[in-house]
Amino acid sequence: MDQKKMVVSLLASAMLISSTTGMAMAANTATTKSSAASSNSNATKKTTAPKPVVHTLGNLSPVKVTARSTVRLTDVNILAQDDGNVVTYTLTYQNNDSKPLMMIDYWSKVKTNGGTLFSPKLIAKDQEKKSISPGSTVDLTYVMKVGREVKLSDLNFLIVKWDFSQANYERTLGKFNVPASYSITTPVGKPKTVRLSDSAVKVKVSGIKVFPGEDKNQYVKIGVNLNNISYKLLENPNIKWILRTPGGANYPLTPDKDSSPVSIQAQANKSLGLMASLPTSVKLQKSELLLVEEQGEEKSVLPVAAMQLPEASKSNVNVAANQPNIISIDGQPLSTLLSSSRARIEDGEYTLTMQMVFKNEGKKAIKVPTYSFEVRTEDGTINPIDTKALDNLKLNPGDIKTVKLSGTFQGDGDTSKMKLYLMSPKDKADSTDSTTATPANGLVFSYPVGVYTMPEAVSGGDGLTTETVIKNNKGTFGVSIGSLQRLPWLDTDIIAAKVTIRNASSKTVQLPELEAMFTIDSARIDGDKKLIYTQTGKLLGAGMTTEAYLLTKIPSDLRMSRLELSLNEKVSEEETNEWITLSTSGLIQPVSFISKGKTYTSGTGDKETEMGARRTIRYPGASSDIVYTEFEMTNKSLRQSGLGKLVAYYKTADGQYYRATAKQSERLPGPGQKSIVTFWAKLPKSVTFSDLKLVVGEGVADGKFVTGEGDATAYVNAMAFEVPPVSINVQGNLSNIDLYPYSLTANSVRAYLAGSTSVQIEMNYSLSRSEEIEMGENEHKLILTLTDQAGKSYEKELTLGTDVKVGKNQTLTWSVEDSFFEKLRGGSYRLSVDDQFQGQRLRLAEQVYGYDLTKLPKEEPSM
Repeated sequence: MDQKKMVVSLLASAMLISSTTGMAMAANTATTKSSAASSNSNATKKTTAPKPVVHTLGNLSPVKVTARSTVRLTDVNILAQDDGNVVTYTLTYQNNDSKPLMMIDYWSKVKTNGGTLFSPKLIAKDQEKKSISPGSTVDLTYVMKVGREVKLSDLNFLIVKWDFSQANYERTLGKFNVPASYSITTPVGKPKTVRLSDSAVKVKVSGIKVFPGEDKNQYVKIGVNLNNISYKLLENPNIKWILRTPGGANYPLTPDKDSSPVSIQAQANKSLGLMASLPTSVKLQKSELLLVEEQGEEKSVLPVAAMQLPEASKSNVNVAANQPNIISIDGQPLSTLLSSSRARIEDGEYTLTMQMVFKNEGKKAIKVPTYSFEVRTEDGTINPIDTKALDNLKLNPGDIKTVKLSGTFQGDGDTSKMKLYLMSPKDKADSTDSTTATPANGLVFSYPVGVYTMPEAVSGGDGLTTETVIKNNKGTFGVSIGSLQRLPWLDTDIIAAKVTIRNASSKTVQLPELEAMFTIDSARIDGDKKLIYTQTGKLLGAGMTTEAYLLTKIPSDLRMSRLELSLNEKVSEEETNEWITLSTSGLIQPVSFISKGKTYTSGTGDKETEMGARRTIRYPGASSDIVYTEFEMTNKSLRQSGLGKLVAYYKTADGQYYRATAKQSERLPGPGQKSIVTFWAKLPKSVTFSDLKLVVGEGVADGKFVTGEGDATAYVNAMAFEVPPVSINVQGNLSNIDLYPYSLTANSVRAYLAGSTSVQIEMNYSLSRSEEIEMGENEHKLILTLTDQAGKSYEKELTLGTDVKVGKNQTLTWSVEDSFFEKLRGGSYRLSVDDQFQGQRLRLAEQVYGYDLTKLPKEEPSM
């Protein structure tokens, strides 16, 4: 075909398309007029129900750009500004042809129903999209400025193509009109798919929380999840977030410390926390979250999405004393507990020491945020607490970390007028790093995630230090005092400091040869000093810790105002170098108290032991009473394990100490088994037994814990157990008599009268013993007493386990001699059971029986 024929053919085709389009438009116009007439007619008959809100453009029919290829209106947004509204809309072209679709041939216009014409512009990132490959889809987003009164339903989005047969060389292929019932706002709980940096991203609001602020302000935090559903990295899109209230006020939102920058791998998620500071008078019901994007060098702001926000939940961050506070970290629960607070007051200032316990209650590892701590008083004073304990703190499921907090402040040290604030990590703009960018709004957010009431504090507390990090040629170590106790020992006192040494480096290190040194006030103690490690070996892997006890003895009446603990490195037999010195107050922390019926678990992992006082009995005597305690230790580990020799003192309410004699099994209990240690001491009758406490610790000697044979020369890890004596009621029968760990039942008792001075007693009994209990030698005696009707008593002393054997239907026989029985021909007697310990008795049970007459000789009839 020559060029002339080709031009004639193209013109003929153009005229045919124009004619066809004109007829179609005429038909559409006629149909529209007919529909309108019909609609007006129906309107005169009945009221039309309002149409439901539409949140999708999927029902709009596509426009054909070729016989096979189409274009759809897939998104439209509007953003109100002071000088008008910014409208963006996205057209999605689908090339179903076998050759590229050239975008230079197509464009878009917008016309209002009143005839006003707008010429939108392609956004900067779409201006380079020149063609669409066969089988491909391309999104083109346009932007334009319209008046403040213009609504989206007023606009017709036209699809235009070059057509040189037309007067203006262009032809409208079709149009899209947004329904009046369409809402650009995504409903609560629904995701919205948007384009960010040419990546498809699903945006979903996860929640909104309100935190208390100062000066009649509130902090609002909006959680957003971004799901990159495209196949490429989404790297730092130029996006901004806005909180829009129902009244139309806009508040810029700042990503928190963990939400910037935004970098999301393909098919991956990222959770954002967006913060704003608002007056408390602002109502948040039915607010919206706006997502806008900056385009081009002029940084023009384009609306991307509007998300309806759910009802805001006010975070109740106030925590009662001794109660945990659960914080959600990336969906995992982190338990926080302010477990103790102690204040040491001196010269108008106080040193406050606290312990905060973090525990991962979830099923995944948690990277604990770098929270900051503040102590706030009733008068508004804010005292920051410096600590690096949360730097790089990661907790696996079930992990627990105790963080010690300490600071010295001006004031009276009344902890009842203080609260501890756990503050969210501050924005990066608060960093001292000058290279860190400041947020555009200049705000730095740090809001309370927990406000903790101080637990009851011990005035003038222990002054224990937090971890001190030292570096030397052996490595980097973190050293801290875990506990500091002053314990009675005969006519002296023991100072026992538990020190934790941590390998703070990334390599295995070896502890040097260390010695303990104590300095009280300005006096150095040159007497008996011990350093005892809880584990053998001095190699510490990266991050590993070891514990040691520093011990010395001082006069019991010595008062201290300051105590220094030193670990000195032994260089030679005569020379030592100071390794580290830790200073504390001279006031020692009180021994931890375990109330009646409660237990305490010591150790960790495969060496856990649960301890508790089972019962305490008072054996009355002539001039003094014996106090006797059954102390249970239960092996909670999976191996045969337990504590070494225990040392104990009974403490009265007025501070008197009585050394307890201990009887302990040398065999360690198996998993789940109990080991019973019995403690006893003689106390004056003037002592108030109901207020007794038993101070129990682990015995040490010769630089190690005592196991097996050998006597302790000191003790550590002391706990005070409440041990008021139980009231023993005398049973009225001889069934199930508690002789712990034994139980005795007299099945039958017979005392045979034989017409002589001798009475034979026969007792059928059952004696059982708890087999899972390990116990030292039983020092108790069982006293059986037969009291006849004349008031005379006859005793039988027995030993459990030997004289009285374990088993069912056992028989015990003995006899008593008295001329009284020779003429006795009937009547009754009382058999009683007494527990005798160290010569002092306690009646447990008694029962009255009638004499057995079957062995009496028959009397001959009188003549």
